[in-house]
Amino acid sequence: MTTKKAVFLLVSVVTMLSLLAAGVFGQSLQKENVYRHLSVFTEVLSIVNNSYVEQVSTDELLDGAFDGVAQAVDEFSFYVPPADMADFKKWTESGAGREAGVTLTKRFGYAYVIAVRDGSPAAKAGLGPGDFIEKIDGVPTEKMAVWQVLSRLRAPGTEGRKLTVVHGGMTKREDMTVVFGDLAPSEFPSKEIDGTPYLKITDWNASTAQALESFLSDARKKAKSGVIVDVRGNASDDVDIAVKCADMLLSKGTITSLTGRRIEAKSWPADKATVYDGEVLVLTDPSTAGAGEVFSSAISGNGRGRAVGLPTYGRAIVQKTVELPSGGGVRVTIGHYTSPDLKPIKDAGVRPDVMADRVIPEPDKTGAGDPILEKAISLLAAKTTKAAA
Repeated sequence: MTTKKAVFLLVSVVTMLSLLAAGVFGQSLQKENVYRHLSVFTEVLSIVNNSYVEQVSTDELLDGAFDGVAQAVDEFSFYVPPADMADFKKWTESGAGREAGVTLTKRFGYAYVIAVRDGSPAAKAGLGPGDFIEKIDGVPTEKMAVWQVLSRLRAPGTEGRKLTVVHGGMTKREDMTVVFGDLAPSEFPSKEIDGTPYLKITDWNASTAQALESFLSDARKKAKSGVIVDVRGNASDDVDIAVKCADMLLSKGTITSLTGRRIEAKSWPADKATVYDGEVLVLTDPSTAGAGEVFSSAISGNGRGRAVGLPTYGRAIVQKTVELPSGGGVRVTIGHYTSPDLKPIKDAGVRPDVMADRVIPEPDKTGAGDPILEKAISLLAAKTTKAAA
């Protein structure tokens, strides 16, 4: 591709992207500002093309520039080149990303693990929140989009994927092999810890509401001092289920709302009926994202209970794929869910009412070794002692 042709393509596509941005975000761009930025953009392209130590294809430079435009909005938005669009559509329609049991984003160029579903092959292999996946079968994830990383993880094969992982807070690399098969049906383990009913919500799906309702009904009969609902490691996006679950505990207030400049605003008010009226503690940490954030925010923000642990990730969003005339596309965030006081959850996540120590847990069956769970148990124990006095 000649430099002249590249610049013409650059101007055409960036102008089109500018118009697209105006449509998506409702911005009114000044014509002189567009051309001023385009002139700088083409100058940078020319310098890199002519002066970089190695030859770089113009197509590669342009794809990187377009991806940079999308990622400048937030870490979850990205550009899909025309050559990859067919594979992206196939991946989206297959639901393969969810089936991997891993929720990813990109940090410092590499695949970063937000959450790993309990009981999944990835969890069993030792992959966890805060880990970086540096390579998959020897191929660096640096130049892969998140969907391409997930697609590779779920690629057919009986021997599994060989991952090079850097665990959070460490510099030493670890090689592991993970066989990403079909995920087992969601389980919602419940138990009593020092007499306190505890439920782990691993996912938000059709079974979640039934599991929570059964758990709360049983807890009400036992008249305990309170219950613990754990949504750590849960980054599922089924907000409607989370809203339904939060409504089991709320008799008033706003559960959440959905806002965005180009989408219809929506709000979910709580109804008066409740399943359980006792104390509720919701456990959170940075591996809590999406629907889990909506649930914990609804309980904490309405004063119905307390969130205990660490701030959540900040990923309660709605996205849309906009196809481009070039054949490529842009995956962009078009809406975000809010806390009951109408603050976007994505801005800072959900901050707990009670903070716990930031320690990687290695808990035993009683919860010992898990500082967040220990903190919640101590809070309920203190309440019981105070009531008895």
